[in-house]
Amino acid sequence: MPPLASRSFREPDGYVQWSADEKAEWLWSRLILGTAHDRTALPSLELPFRTSPLTEAGIVLRRSELEKALTRVSDVMEPGRPKVIHARGAVARVSLVPSAESPFTGLLSSGLLGGAHGLIRVSMVARVFGDAAYTPAIALKLLIDGSPSADVLAMNHTVGQGRDFNPFANTMTNDLSNAHNELRTAQRVMSVLFRRVSRQPRRMVSTHLASQTNNGVVVDTPHSPDRLIFRPTTGAAASFTDKAGVDFRLVLSELEPGTTLFEIDGVVGSKTHPVGSLRMESGFVSSDGGDRLFFRHVHDPSDRR
Repeated sequence: MPPLASRSFREPDGYVQWSADEKAEWLWSRLILGTAHDRTALPSLELPFRTSPLTEAGIVLRRSELEKALTRVSDVMEPGRPKVIHARGAVARVSLVPSAESPFTGLLSSGLLGGAHGLIRVSMVARVFGDAAYTPAIALKLLIDGSPSADVLAMNHTVGQGRDFNPFANTMTNDLSNAHNELRTAQRVMSVLFRRVSRQPRRMVSTHLASQTNNGVVVDTPHSPDRLIFRPTTGAAASFTDKAGVDFRLVLSELEPGTTLFEIDGVVGSKTHPVGSLRMESGFVSSDGGDRLFFRHVHDPSDRR
């Protein structure tokens, strides 16, 4: 396979049918490392709207374009389409290590067919200025043999965490529907726009994680949590101590492979169950290719409009 050109962010022919290991190797070696940024000249955290307002407006105002966030199946963004938010971040290879006590199925189950290898992308909603709050988020892509990837997005809450820029300062979840309703103006506008395609625009589900194993076999009777909770480890959180004023991507790059970033729980009703942990298999890298990864917003079909 020839080297990846810096702007050729397209999946190769037959990519979905590849094994998880083959996908991981292409994504990491070709897409991410092949377009890595110079640590001394990282791209600005400016949102695309400030440089391409008409392009972004064309996305958020068209229902068909918003629906792609919920329905499109790919690991790479469409050519020419900007990330509306979370435009810049850093990516590392990770493994979902399942807990022996997990009661769930599929990728969330214990045993050899549970867990998966993949990528985690840590980002901020936008560059912080004035009195705006830092709003970190994680996007997880779990790779499956011969099938589309299973994506998860999680945040602490949509209004941010004040002047604390540590992405491991708070727990995160994929379901933001029942907490933190005090949205800022821009977030309120985005919520209204996404209500055209989903009744619960801030709630994402984990049913797709429980519906198939890491070798692509469909689970006959899936059992998934109502929501996931990502609890940062002490070691991950400590990495940001005394780093005020340093670009978060540079701080992330100092984390060592083998570091456990999060312990994951699954909530069913009022009960919380262990799911597993997210362990780094590489360091974090900022790159053009990493910023072109696509993560599907997986909603409950009953919430779709």
